Amino acid sequence: HGLPVMSVAEAATNVEVLASLQKAVDGANEHVSRAESIRKFKVLTSDFTEANGLLTPSLKVKRTVAVRRLAPVIDELYGGPVEE
Repeated sequence: HGLPVMSVAEAATNVEVLASLQKAVDGANEHVSRAESIRKFKVLTSDFTEANGLLTPSLKVKRTVAVRRLAPVIDELYGGPVEE
């Protein structure tokens, strides 16, 4: 895409990166029903890693930890508080 190397945090707020992602989502949505479509998305500023506690040693998502830690982002996407 001709963009300079950037961190995940920088990419998460870069207008060109977000536009490219939106274009990809729009393209994918053309092949699924509205019920299956992606309506909103958020690019996180950091990766899921073992070190930050979001992944297990076998690289599976620790869902409870992720939901708790990312509750504000999930609330923003779904318009309400997250139930555990």
